[in-house]
Amino acid sequence: MPDDILEKRSGHTQSVSRALRLLSRLSEESNGMTLSELARSVGLAPSTAHRLLTTLQLERFVRFEDSRWLVGVQAFNVGSSYMRARDVCFMARPYLRILMQDTGETANLALIEEDDLVYLAQVESSQMMRALARPGVKAPWSCSAVGKACLAFMGRPEAERLINYQGVVQMTAKSHVTTKTLWEDIAKVQSQYFAFDDEEHAPGLRCIASPIFDSNSQVIGALSISGPSVRVSQTSMAQIGGTVARVARELTQALGGAWPTG
Repeated sequence: MPDDILEKRSGHTQSVSRALRLLSRLSEESNGMTLSELARSVGLAPSTAHRLLTTLQLERFVRFEDSRWLVGVQAFNVGSSYMRARDVCFMARPYLRILMQDTGETANLALIEEDDLVYLAQVESSQMMRALARPGVKAPWSCSAVGKACLAFMGRPEAERLINYQGVVQMTAKSHVTTKTLWEDIAKVQSQYFAFDDEEHAPGLRCIASPIFDSNSQVIGALSISGPSVRVSQTSMAQIGGTVARVARELTQALGGAWPTG
């Protein structure tokens, strides 16, 4: 790799590191710090610190008030997202185990993170042949059970925005091809509170999911089971769906959430 590219990357990395040092130092001072105090405490020239702080301010990670720099609202949002995900994952563990034991299949938790749906926790089936969606993997909105379960309980404008953001993803011959058929599928989810992925994401794999909600009845993610189609048969999917919905409702209540009515 050419030296000038390496130097440019090194410079970018150094800037990010310095900006994070500034942000971390500000987080320790509830009353904020002046530019000179902050620059001196992290060993930067005031001009360098000011340039980095201005960039952080544009992204709302810091704010400037009464001649002092303070942590901004976006830093709070990022921290809150982490804490929410950590707490929900911790609370979900016993319910994932119950779901795995009741169905015999791998149980998963996916949470909405901005415009993505991310698998964050899992309890594996004890079966030798099992389906896994590793934590950290993003689920497609249109061809996953967790995606459809969440879309069904958002406001229509937000659901349409997310579908347009990602597109109608076609991963198998059974995936939805148009938004028309996708919305027909979602309408069924709204009435039964569980969604199917009938080999739409991967051949030979079926998933069934049900949404979980916060205290305002806003959907925050979904619980699901996933397993091979030889065990998760089409005739058993509705029964399993009822089990997933029951456990999702119990987890919602444990989180202080409210299952929507009407």
